[in-house]
Amino acid sequence: MLDPLDALLRGPERVAPRPEFEREVLARVRDDLHRSIVVVRSVPDDRVADDFVNAYDVIDEALEMLRGTGPEFDPFGMGFCLSNHAPMAVEAMCAMGRPDAVVAWVERYRVHLPDAPKPRDPISGSAWREALGNLGRAPDWVQFFTTELAEASWTDVLNRWVPRLAPAAFGGGTHGVLRTAHAARSLGHAETPQRHHELAEALGYWAACYETLPEAPGNAAHLFPAEALSRVEQLDLRDRANWVLFVQPIAKLSSLPSFGSVADLVDVESDPSAFLSELSESIAALLVSNVERVMPRALVHALTAGAATRLMLPYLSPEATATSLRYGWQVAAAFYAALVLEPAADDSPGPDENIEDLVDEAIACPDEHGIKVTEACLREYALNPKPVYLRAARDTTRRLVITGVPLT
Repeated sequence: MLDPLDALLRGPERVAPRPEFEREVLARVRDDLHRSIVVVRSVPDDRVADDFVNAYDVIDEALEMLRGTGPEFDPFGMGFCLSNHAPMAVEAMCAMGRPDAVVAWVERYRVHLPDAPKPRDPISGSAWREALGNLGRAPDWVQFFTTELAEASWTDVLNRWVPRLAPAAFGGGTHGVLRTAHAARSLGHAETPQRHHELAEALGYWAACYETLPEAPGNAAHLFPAEALSRVEQLDLRDRANWVLFVQPIAKLSSLPSFGSVADLVDVESDPSAFLSELSESIAALLVSNVERVMPRALVHALTAGAATRLMLPYLSPEATATSLRYGWQVAAAFYAALVLEPAADDSPGPDENIEDLVDEAIACPDEHGIKVTEACLREYALNPKPVYLRAARDTTRRLVITGVPLT
């Protein structure tokens, strides 16, 4: 479904979609993947590994360019605020091996961002719960986490706060957890003052946007995501259509009693990597089948937020991992229950384009979600080489060219 705001912003000419994918043997796609920077960490070649680390060097420059910008902005002066995606998109471009595109992209995006407001009321260590969910206190939260990171290692801070904030994985339209996850992966490559500050910004935004989905005790089903998804009840079709903002149908989940126990459907104590692979593959198939009917700018969050734990996985304790998986799943299930109109695509063929082509298209996409969904799909494909990820990346990016919010 076309978002009315996007329709107003779109130019008078409709961009024709590119030719449809044709079936192609998976071997070619896998060959392209092995040449891609996305999987370089699994390649035991020191030179290639060094190239991967060097791809992240530009992040500190980009974060300096973004320093002092607010967590949200109103690019069109219409009272319609968007989350600041720049730090996330920058990290995603580096993960895809495209640091060369970062500075120019930030320069185009930066003009939309306002200055960050100043802290006004320090948050004390014993009264932090009272400040949760207050966006006006985002600067206070950033200051709070700056102190936290000065007094403990960033991994200790991450493991202390992910279990506290994970129940609000939907907060900020999922961008609190997403920004935190990208910041964590960046710090995993190198610790710098700029990356420490970005983690403080990310955690601060997550805390300031604290918002939970409906949850009620249920019987633990110990399922993996694909089977669990088949048991999630959806809203009535009328409630899944004709919305303007994706938060509107998701807000209606409070009137769907069965959704409260959704978080208890899944087994978060087993293999977290396999859990994330199955969840992301299931959502990628839904992206393919719904890309023409559901605004992709909304639905991509089911994949990016649902799989965000992957970015933090090397740094999380078992407790934090389980909690993060639980609520990442809950968010993905919420998008399924409230937005999805068509059943998942079966046996999606891979694209003609190689991975470098997909990355180029994502960076050229005027909507930043093209970068984020492509990186998430390639990240998951590297571990679970199913062509549905590549199809989801291509189809979603191309649909965003038509229906997305053009900022770059």
